[in-house]
Amino acid sequence: MKIAIISDIHENFHNLILALQKIEKQEIQQIICLGDLMNNGIAKLLASQSIPVYMIWGNNDGEKVAITLASKKENSSLSVSSNVYDFLEINQRKVFISHYDDLAIPMAKSGEYDAVFYGHTHIHSIEKIKSCWVVNPGEIAAGKTKKATFVIYDTTSNEVELITLADSISLKTPLMEAYFEEHGTKMGLRSKALQPTKEISSLSDKNLIPLHSPVYKNLELAAETAKAVVFSGLPGVGKSLYINQFQLIAAAKGKQVTVIQWDIARKSFETDEIFERFPMGDGTVHNGVKLGAGKWLIDTIKDWLKSHTSDEELLLIEAPLVGHRFIEVATIQEDTFLENFFRSPAFQIIVPIPSRRVRAKIEADRSAQISDDAKVWSGAKPSVMLMLWKMVCGIANEFGRTIPMEGQPPYDPEIYEFVFAKILQYRHFIPLHINEIYPIVIVNESELHDTGSLAADAITANEYAKAIANQYPDLEEIDLVVNGWYLT
Repeated sequence: MKIAIISDIHENFHNLILALQKIEKQEIQQIICLGDLMNNGIAKLLASQSIPVYMIWGNNDGEKVAITLASKKENSSLSVSSNVYDFLEINQRKVFISHYDDLAIPMAKSGEYDAVFYGHTHIHSIEKIKSCWVVNPGEIAAGKTKKATFVIYDTTSNEVELITLADSISLKTPLMEAYFEEHGTKMGLRSKALQPTKEISSLSDKNLIPLHSPVYKNLELAAETAKAVVFSGLPGVGKSLYINQFQLIAAAKGKQVTVIQWDIARKSFETDEIFERFPMGDGTVHNGVKLGAGKWLIDTIKDWLKSHTSDEELLLIEAPLVGHRFIEVATIQEDTFLENFFRSPAFQIIVPIPSRRVRAKIEADRSAQISDDAKVWSGAKPSVMLMLWKMVCGIANEFGRTIPMEGQPPYDPEIYEFVFAKILQYRHFIPLHINEIYPIVIVNESELHDTGSLAADAITANEYAKAIANQYPDLEEIDLVVNGWYLT
């Protein structure tokens, strides 16, 4: 069986068409794309092929919803993974694919695979580690190397062939480069020369936490010992960063990670039918939606546990808990199977708790990144961060503390840990104390939320919302349930 491995298309339709024409003449039976489409039109082109196309995410894939929708259309040949890597078995060959190069070498050294394919660097490379192929097919874009290449992997003979496309073009012409260098600042483009630290678009390229750090050691231990890991806590404590870093650590240990994130999963409940039932205001989530998304989460976890029994499979959940956002992972479940799992060390809830110094830096950075009147931003605005902290202090007082509530209470990591320890009293709670500041420039937080999260389809979301409406016909009763979210 012959498979074509392509990567880093970067919306170069011309070169992709050349590659597809070449593939048609090679008796290829499967195409694997290692990410970086940058244009959902590329996804539509891949979806129209006569042979199956399987794609993992890169760090430059454009509109992920549109790409996913292209894969779900009738007669589509395109299938989309939920992650930036995957473990495949093709014609009795074990294959690991990843967009990122730093995942490739550890997997090849494991001795478990016949071939490992990766992209991202745009530079083609074919080598072997022991008996395992380690291959970068290069770029379709021809932007960095000025050459468009891909590889053909023959699973029968276990051989790899590099194909270089004639008549390819580079969309990154000398004229464009010169113009952007001169006028880029005025256009709002960010010059690489002005960026001594890492931008958000490439944060997931490598481990940013030092290997000797206690934070890294805690994340590594969780990846080794847990079946499911939940990251929780307030906005502005680094959850998104640690989720991304945890994925890298887990992947390097051979774990196949399934992700469920609140911000992604709950958006599937924004259907017209649900809006009519639970109308949402600007920037707010209706309490009925919170209950529906939580009910979906519980059923999804239960189904996942029953269908993913391998020790190499791991579930990663982002559950803020605050304001009844996936609080179900902390509340006692009637289902004995699920509650026993939730109480076991295999189910670990990690809450990043920054020191005063780190929190002050986060607040300052957030204020510099976004104003309170901004219309588009993936993370919490500065005023929301302060409001939620004051709410936590109020909860601490309900649990027996006596924090003065006049004005804005100052951030206190001890109070933060105290409150979440109470909320998570029936769970394996791991406070992740953060005393280090990592040299990262966050231009926009949206890339940190791009993890390929599971989400309900519209029909399923509507069913869960209907179930909540039937259970709570009085909307005020829903509000009472949600407002007491911390009473687990």
